[in-house]
Amino acid sequence: MEGSSSHQNSRPSSSRKREGSVESQRRSCVRVTSKTVRKVRRTARWNTTDYTVHDTDNDMLLIISNESRVQRRPKKLAGKKSSRKLNTSNSSHKNKVSPDNARLRKALLKGLTGQDSLTDAEPLDRWGQALPVEVLVHIFHYVVSSNGAVPFLCRMARVCHLWYGAAANPKLWQKVTISYCWSESGKKLVPPIQRKIQNTINWLRDNRFTQLREFSLCHWNNLVSYTMKTIAESCPHLVSLKLTSCTGVTSEVFEALAAHCQKLESLNLQHSVVDTAAVVSFLEAAGSNLKQLCVTYSSRLHNIFNAIVAGCCTELRLLEVNTEIKQTNPYFQFCIEMLQAGCPRLQVLRLLNLTWFPKACTMIVSPEVGFSELEELCLATSSFSLVTDEVLVKLLHLSSRLRTLDLRGCYRITSAGLQLLSCQDLARLFLGLYCSTTTLLLAKHGSEQMALKWKHSLQELDLTGQGYNERDLELAMETLAGTDGNHLLRSLNLAGTKVSLNAIRVVVSNSPNLIYLNLTSCRCLPRGLKRIYRGQDEITQFVNRLLGSVEDNSSAVAVDHRGRL
Repeated sequence: MEGSSSHQNSRPSSSRKREGSVESQRRSCVRVTSKTVRKVRRTARWNTTDYTVHDTDNDMLLIISNESRVQRRPKKLAGKKSSRKLNTSNSSHKNKVSPDNARLRKALLKGLTGQDSLTDAEPLDRWGQALPVEVLVHIFHYVVSSNGAVPFLCRMARVCHLWYGAAANPKLWQKVTISYCWSESGKKLVPPIQRKIQNTINWLRDNRFTQLREFSLCHWNNLVSYTMKTIAESCPHLVSLKLTSCTGVTSEVFEALAAHCQKLESLNLQHSVVDTAAVVSFLEAAGSNLKQLCVTYSSRLHNIFNAIVAGCCTELRLLEVNTEIKQTNPYFQFCIEMLQAGCPRLQVLRLLNLTWFPKACTMIVSPEVGFSELEELCLATSSFSLVTDEVLVKLLHLSSRLRTLDLRGCYRITSAGLQLLSCQDLARLFLGLYCSTTTLLLAKHGSEQMALKWKHSLQELDLTGQGYNERDLELAMETLAGTDGNHLLRSLNLAGTKVSLNAIRVVVSNSPNLIYLNLTSCRCLPRGLKRIYRGQDEITQFVNRLLGSVEDNSSAVAVDHRGRL
């Protein structure tokens, strides 16, 4: 009994020894694996000297090989042994690995590198460590140019040290949009959150915004003045500023912009609560540098317009005024001749969903004053329009370069008024009526004259809801199709019109580049064809369906004729 008890007591000690040996083997395997991985990384870095990266003028990267500079190891001659002597003392004892230890090392290696052997893991590790920073910055630039710096660069900086360094390049932080993300919109910020926002803005100013050119702030209700003052005072290269749906934009912001941002060319204040007097002071001080101005209609908009027509923004290229959806009475009045004299270089004029009418001019204006460089005029509205042929001709009497004319909702415009325009190469014409037309007296003729005037240049045409009769639309579609086909027409909207199936067949089959066709609510078409067709594939199937129906109808007529005989 004693022998058996002593034998039982001796088993735990031997098991503890075996567990200690296994644990020591695991530690040695971990050390070997980590050393091996570090060795692979050092080897990958050594190969980065094989090339030199240069920036070119056309925004491309030129990679030049440095094979002549890199010292290669001499190849071993055949028949000669290496002169290096290996220390073989106790090597068999140190390098001897048990089968369990080998399997454990292989498992750890696969967990760290994702490969079964070092030769397989080396290329993957080399790609991550030897990729030139210039190439990585160039790749990031493609995404930033389309989607902006935030949040893309913030996420890429968390991948590794190499990507963090590439994402910190100031070249990538030239266009930044920051939306409200610290708390719910409309709620007051507690002091810790305010300090966090201020610290973040200060860190971005010192580490990322050294080359900032375009900045947008969206849906901010707190710390707007602090943020904009910080940006204005530390970003002298700022060219574009956009404040969308922001409140608390004080006069200090515009004073800082006028004092520090001498290169500011674009200012967008749409749907933001701003101090109108501060905006007028800014336009008087720095409006001569502005080329784009976007504002939202309010009762104090007259003061801003008075500053514009007074000559504060003579270099303005784009002027856009829109209205809020909930606004009930957006009536606006201004003098067309004064606006033409105050903004002689205007290229884009947009008065969106705004009910306006011209104001009588009290000054004598030369007939040579007008928008001679205007390329786009947008007077689209969904409610009520007072724009007539006379007003349109007064706006565009010198606009021979006009390419886009958007008159959606302007039901008072007739084809006779369009014939008086001086623009001969109009590319986009939008005359759709998206309001109720039951009480409106619409013209039944005139689409053919428009097609005759601009058939050589039209790319997009919208006649939604117009009252042209079936014969007039058929002649217009035949004119657009032409004798040799129309290779310019890309978009055609005939929703809610009286266009016939024959007219559609003519224009669609002769427009190979057509990618958009809207035939919804066309009362003269069969039910299966009243839909929107997008893309050349759908339109090609539509054309084949039309041609097939024509062949079926002709064969049916021939059979009927034979039966009568």
